[in-house]
Amino acid sequence: MSVEIPFGKLAISAQLEAQLGPDAPHKVKLALARGLVPVPPAELLSALYVLACDPDPEIRNAALQASEDLPEKVLLQSISIRTHPKVLEFFAEFRTPTDALDERIGMLRTANDRTVLRIAARAGPGVCELLSRNHERLLMTPEVFVKLHANAHCGDALLESAGSFLRMHRSMPAVPEVRPFLREVGQPEASQPAAAPAAAAAPAAEDPRSGPLKMDLMAEIEAALRGDQSPAFVAAQKSDLDMFDLDQLASGPKTPGLADFSFDFTDDNEAFSWDLTADHDGTAAEDRGAIQQNLEQKIKDMSVGHKIKLAYLGNKETRGILLRDTNKMVAAAVVKSGRMTEQEVAACAGNKNLDSEVLREISSNSEFTRKYPVKVALVNNPKTPVSVAVGMVSSMQKKDLLMLTRNRNIPSVVSESALRLYRKKYRG
Repeated sequence: MSVEIPFGKLAISAQLEAQLGPDAPHKVKLALARGLVPVPPAELLSALYVLACDPDPEIRNAALQASEDLPEKVLLQSISIRTHPKVLEFFAEFRTPTDALDERIGMLRTANDRTVLRIAARAGPGVCELLSRNHERLLMTPEVFVKLHANAHCGDALLESAGSFLRMHRSMPAVPEVRPFLREVGQPEASQPAAAPAAAAAPAAEDPRSGPLKMDLMAEIEAALRGDQSPAFVAAQKSDLDMFDLDQLASGPKTPGLADFSFDFTDDNEAFSWDLTADHDGTAAEDRGAIQQNLEQKIKDMSVGHKIKLAYLGNKETRGILLRDTNKMVAAAVVKSGRMTEQEVAACAGNKNLDSEVLREISSNSEFTRKYPVKVALVNNPKTPVSVAVGMVSSMQKKDLLMLTRNRNIPSVVSESALRLYRKKYRG
């Protein structure tokens, strides 16, 4: 595969990069693919995807098998918001699906659209419920609703709630009046569409990844009633494992189930212009004003869903604009993105113009609240929820505790709590 590998974005160390690059010896890469070389688990996921893209079929197939054999517990613990979207897509596509894996990947806001649509199409009842209640994802990828609508495991009540939310935000996608599986399995006569002519063969069910696949209808119904994965879907996944062939894909989509999977390293950053995602640290001061104005105009015209997606990908300037968005889901997404620096977080924590939901997100993040300046900023911000601010009073140092007792801009319960603690600790 003649594609430049972005080792930095894949969080692969320089030492491992030397063993994975195009000039690395075959035996070294094969040993890595077979799991014979110790590699940190989170780094291993990216390494296996790189090896699965290798032009050597022996290395590719070994990497694919290792991806399948990796203990699920290790896999679940290694996947995070920092895992590259293509790595997430790879494991969602080629590893035998389980509810635990689908839930872990499907609920990550950094998973790309194709991955989440793939999961929504095959999800069991529990994952269906999580996806239908994931308002951020529904706005980011409204087509998830279409997949859930066609999924027999997703109850009508969940769909109605998700549909109401999407309609409220004017993001409701078009779906058939009758849910597709009802047309196949049977439904009340009043709403059942006209029967096809007797001579016409019943249409085969379709694998969301490609074309028709063979299905035992009764087995599918029984699996749905038990809350199990679709047997036909699982069989298709296993078939993919047996027919993994990058050379074939390169010459044309001939392998069932793999036609729309791209073995590359693209990510959702490419859906936005460079000025929204690339760092502007080296930009001259006189140019920053023009850039800021241009960014604000671009973001202003975006839908809520696109703004949320951009919150997880945008640069510092973009994050600053999105934090001030009138939709609190957009502003909160910036905080949840994992991309903010300590300085940005502290500035947000002290910003009295931000929505209280943003401050709640900051205060619920243990990585943020370990930083003392962030706690000081939060406890002095009148927008911080009272229960959160009071809980942080006990960690204030003497100087900051004294200042809290004199701060007339914060709720009285917070300043009174600070006063009681100050007298107890320093005036015994």
